Amino acid sequence: MRSILCPIDGAKTLDDRLETALALARATDGHVSVQIASPFAELAVWEPFGGAALTAEVIDQVRQEDTVLAQRVDARLAPQDVPFDVMQTAQAPIPAAYAAARFADVVVTSLADPLVEELVLGVRSPVLAVPQGAPLTDFTGPAMVAWDGGIEAAHALRAALPLLARASAVHLVAVEEKPDALPAIEAAAYLSRHGIHAETHAIPASGPIAATLVDTARRLGAKLIVMGLFGRSRLRELLLGGVSRAMLDNSTLPLLLAH
Repeated sequence: MRSILCPIDGAKTLDDRLETALALARATDGHVSVQIASPFAELAVWEPFGGAALTAEVIDQVRQEDTVLAQRVDARLAPQDVPFDVMQTAQAPIPAAYAAARFADVVVTSLADPLVEELVLGVRSPVLAVPQGAPLTDFTGPAMVAWDGGIEAAHALRAALPLLARASAVHLVAVEEKPDALPAIEAAAYLSRHGIHAETHAIPASGPIAATLVDTARRLGAKLIVMGLFGRSRLRELLLGGVSRAMLDNSTLPLLLAH
């Protein structure tokens, strides 16, 4: 994971994203690309009052704010021991991230970002999402893989290999496997071929699966949870709830997500 994309804005989660991206770059000898995206065209189209003059004024203000943010980030990262660049784009945040992620090994964001779901569903790279106020700065702690035997979980497992190789312990936890699931023992065999020796756990659900996963992660001392996102219909998850939705909304641990 040497090519690290870190979309940012002026939100309170800025420090969480930057600290996590920097720590990951140090661990992998990587490069951080910080992206600032503001959709100026959308501002021009959707400005409802005031006409062209006000629209131009709003766009100019946003440009100035982006420039100040870019300068602030550049000044902060310059003394660090990590290669980086800061990009500004006039695209909307999600299309901009989709485009930049074509050459990214991982995308770093925040679980508090309302766009995290769209990001994971649209990029081919794994997404490392950290809770607000809890950046992930140590990649040597235990990691837990939330395993349901589905395609999304398998994709997340493969994507997480560079991080799992650094973990002091890897736990494959199956709370509820799909009827046609790939067994956890086969996932463990796959990891073993990469020099990663994982311990498998079959955990009975005591209440909601997401809560069981989080409780198990805490019991195992995990510092990171690896999981696939939206193994069921996304609409069904939205209407009825589900593991993906609950984890995105409530996890207090960093999530390495893939779809």
